[in-house]
Amino acid sequence: MKRIIIFIGHPAGGKTSAAEKLAQKLDNSKVIEVDQIKIQISGSVFGKDDDERELWFKEINRQIKEGLKNFDNIIIDEGFFAKEYFNKILEEVENIERFVIEISYDLEEHIRRNKQRGENNHEPIKKMYHLWHSIPKEERIKPDIVIKDKNLSIDGVVNRVYQRIGN
Repeated sequence: MKRIIIFIGHPAGGKTSAAEKLAQKLDNSKVIEVDQIKIQISGSVFGKDDDERELWFKEINRQIKEGLKNFDNIIIDEGFFAKEYFNKILEEVENIERFVIEISYDLEEHIRRNKQRGENNHEPIKKMYHLWHSIPKEERIKPDIVIKDKNLSIDGVVNRVYQRIGN
């Protein structure tokens, strides 16, 4: 069975690392890094306007559809989704099993992890964190798995996800 696994959460939470490790653990998997698509189109992970964001959605949809032709598991590494964005990204994908994994800690933990990366500019993390929390709960995607244990390693995150979704 084909499936789409989407990692959501704040920057510097381990989504990219978890997506890559999960792809290694699951058979026949492809990772789609949404931030790379955004940077390729916009030069930034922040869109300037709705037209630019629509280009993101078209390219993400194209990569998902193309990936599903050749892979059983499409793993999407994204920041956060309001239901509206989630539906746009998956608007042309039907009859596919979907799992949403949220990796989310408190702001201080994301800043600490960003420092570990060697980053000194924490403003994008603060901006995304506050933006996420400004979205009313009823407008957010409901994750299937929530990871909030900041002491859990990336391998621990991947194992928890793998146990839930199987192979």
